[in-house]
Amino acid sequence: MIKMMNDNLARQLSPEKEINPIHQPSPQIEKQPKKVHIEQPAHKLFTRAECAVLSLFAAIILALAVTHIALSMQVSTTNRVIQDIQSQSAVVQIENENYEQKVQELSRYDRVYSIAKENDLNMNEEQIRNVLK
Repeated sequence: MIKMMNDNLARQLSPEKEINPIHQPSPQIEKQPKKVHIEQPAHKLFTRAECAVLSLFAAIILALAVTHIALSMQVSTTNRVIQDIQSQSAVVQIENENYEQKVQELSRYDRVYSIAKENDLNMNEEQIRNVLK
């Protein structure tokens, strides 16, 4: 029996098979089946109700931003108008002070007396009245 086993071994390892590798069966690599990855639908980040609430908040914030900008522009315009009126008021006040100064210069006693002499007018003390401001 041992001899028989030796014969079997000799037959399996014959030199012909080693010399001619073409006749040797090539080891086949078993391909593992590819795992098919089925993509599940992505979970939605927000539901419809959440999107509606977020849209409402976004619209409110946008409306507040636009209102803020409009009111800021209106306040700026009003401030500019107030500054213009104040500058005009200062100019008018300076003109009024100049006119008051001219009135006082023109109503000096010396000037009035010299004009009266030029026109041959006499001064009557009974008709003079002092008016206080």
